[in-house]
Amino acid sequence: MRCEAVSAHGTSTVGTVEVTSTQRRVRARIGTWPYQPDIAHLVLLDHQMVPTDADVRSWIDAARRDGAGTIRTGALFPNSVGPFLTAGFDRIDELALLERPLDGYHRGRREQRVRPLRRWQLDAAVHIDVRAFGPTWGNDRAALSDILHATPFAHARSITVGRTIVGFAMSGVAGEVGYLQRLAVDPARQRNGAGAHLVDDALAWMHRRGAATAMVNTAADNAAALALYDTFGFHRRSDTLVLLELRLDTMP
Repeated sequence: MRCEAVSAHGTSTVGTVEVTSTQRRVRARIGTWPYQPDIAHLVLLDHQMVPTDADVRSWIDAARRDGAGTIRTGALFPNSVGPFLTAGFDRIDELALLERPLDGYHRGRREQRVRPLRRWQLDAAVHIDVRAFGPTWGNDRAALSDILHATPFAHARSITVGRTIVGFAMSGVAGEVGYLQRLAVDPARQRNGAGAHLVDDALAWMHRRGAATAMVNTAADNAAALALYDTFGFHRRSDTLVLLELRLDTMP
């Protein structure tokens, strides 16, 4: 089950630098893609700002100076895509963007106990993340830690069977918006309600934190995840998010 942060797709903090356009303060973070150190991961830190062609060229130059062979973006809103396509980036993934109001939301599922996800349990969460998303999209420990720091308020929870973690969710709140940033359930334990319990817990927490709207994104062709979010009242927005990639080692 694939679910990503709207504000960020986790990046490794190793070698991370911030690159800023000083006149308009279009801020971006360049790190490394989990498990693929030759791929630079570019994340825009403010999706309300639209980069220019010059911004994108400066980020490409920064990644090349750091020795990256490829640069891959996090999830981009449609208004940010143009300058990347002009620079030669290709689309590699499309994400459906969903939202729902949180007015009066109360947690309704209590058959399974949702527990705090402790930092010493992140290695177990990493194992589940990679099993759920595969080696290309799975997060490492640093990336999951980054997700926890992507918003002013964070909420990390897990579901265990015995003493084994079988699923986890990471959520954040910034202003009046709550983000279900990461949801992963061990493939061997899916379709037993773990994902639904984690979503329910996350939405109730967002409401308690004062969020008026919840947002989540998932792969546009992930029918199982889309069906799950539909049961919680999420509706699909007309705009989608895209991930882009540019092979630097083929550029002149």
